[in-house]
Amino acid sequence: MDKLKLIKLIVFILTFLLVFGILSAAGIIYRQVSRTPAAKDISLAQPAGSYIDGYTVNDGKLYILIKGGRALERIAVVNPSSAEKPVFITLD
Repeated sequence: MDKLKLIKLIVFILTFLLVFGILSAAGIIYRQVSRTPAAKDISLAQPAGSYIDGYTVNDGKLYILIKGGRALERIAVVNPSSAEKPVFITLD
């Protein structure tokens, strides 16, 4: 009778591991398929000595205040969801 209980326990444990493994694999596959695309690399290509003095996000766009680099203050408008080049607005 003890052998039968041992076999039942082994079958129960293996069944649990099989179900747990299948659910884990399904969860990993779902996360890989549904994840958001990686952020794009965007270059601001500013002269040496430039630095970011501040930034803000509005309407899904990133506004970056850039100072220094022997140039006037400027704002770079970046749309992170597209691969477009940043638009620069020079401040007088």
